[in-house]
Amino acid sequence: MNWKLIIILNGLFLFGIFEQLFPFFIYKQKWTSRVTANFTVGILNSVLTNLFLASLLGWVWHQKLWLGLFHAIQPTWLVGILSILILDFYRYRWHVLMHKLPLAWKFHRVHHSDQTLNISTAYRLHPFEVMLSYIPLVFLILLFGMNPVYIGIYEIVFSLELIFHHSNYALPLKLDRFLSYFIITPNMHRFHHSQIVEETDSNFGSLFSIWDRLFGTICYRRNSHSIKLGLIEERRQLNILDLLTLPFGG
Repeated sequence: MNWKLIIILNGLFLFGIFEQLFPFFIYKQKWTSRVTANFTVGILNSVLTNLFLASLLGWVWHQKLWLGLFHAIQPTWLVGILSILILDFYRYRWHVLMHKLPLAWKFHRVHHSDQTLNISTAYRLHPFEVMLSYIPLVFLILLFGMNPVYIGIYEIVFSLELIFHHSNYALPLKLDRFLSYFIITPNMHRFHHSQIVEETDSNFGSLFSIWDRLFGTICYRRNSHSIKLGLIEERRQLNILDLLTLPFGG
């Protein structure tokens, strides 16, 4: 039984209900028109990455000549915490890279081209970006000799957090503000999807907000209803083909 898939589907259902019952933004478009392309590219990415990771991680975990930097560290709970922090820090740095390198931004702008925010936006990523993001990650896992259990725990929590902070759920502001000291919240991430570059270049975290606070990329304001989402230069409603060809001038 694929517990990760079951947990993620339950997360989608839960926050999908929340954003319908307590929406932050009110959209004119039908829900299906806002999510179809995103979920389609998400399914494509899932198939590709599972095939890709199965081969790469299988090779990594069968290496006998290198046990990893964590091999001599005890206790095991400390190794677990360190593994999760390192994985999340990598996600933060990768996200920053996607914004700072012009070639990388060509692919990452697919994600930012969404003119709405909802649970499906978490999956609006170009396959090239998703696949490339796992290559350094696999070698990071090999370097430290990370236990697959800790990787699995992080991936599940990371996946649920992506759904949560991309959702259109109007989380009470006081609770959102409190949680933002620990994790990325919906109100934080709305600024990251702003058309204003200074706001887009903030709140790069995927799970923990500590990295944005440490590196000065945090942005949190109360009045986020006025945020204009998406890209100034791209105002079309993109279909699945558009999403795949956008980095190439499509």
